Amino acid sequence: MVTVLLPLITLVLGFIASFLLEMARTRWTRRNAQDVRNAERQQAEHLDRITFERDGLRSIHAAIHDLLSKVNAIAIPRARAEAADEDWRERDDGRELQAAAMNANVRCSHESALLLDPPVIEAVDRLTSAAYPMYWSRESGSNTDYNREFYEAATAASRAIASRLRELYGFTPNTD
Repeated sequence: MVTVLLPLITLVLGFIASFLLEMARTRWTRRNAQDVRNAERQQAEHLDRITFERDGLRSIHAAIHDLLSKVNAIAIPRARAEAADEDWRERDDGRELQAAAMNANVRCSHESALLLDPPVIEAVDRLTSAAYPMYWSRESGSNTDYNREFYEAATAASRAIASRLRELYGFTPNTD
């Protein structure tokens, strides 16, 4: 009787062990697949965030370039107006130049709303604040304090953007 039951018990135990091992393997495979999907999703989210930030930095860089161009465009009319002892803003194209510089400054402010890196945000805020007297006052670029502050702020913003882009592209940050 024992000789008949022993193979039967071994067979049943084999089926049970096989069933339990298969369940454990399925659970482990499912958990492993879920972990892989989570890692892939997190990687995709990370890459999307980096792409978004890179695009924002490129946009703000273009806006800063536009602001510099508009502020620099005021220099010649301002010099002509100073030679004639007039206000450059009241001359024929003065209002248009002022409006263009103001719009470029507003564009910088709007583009900076999408930035994620605090040092870049602070540098752009400093630039937009320094830009105001460059196109709004009669002296604009002839005042050395306004001029120095504006161009220092523009340099600082460009450096902050370049530093952040280097970080996003995987280069070590520059410590200059």
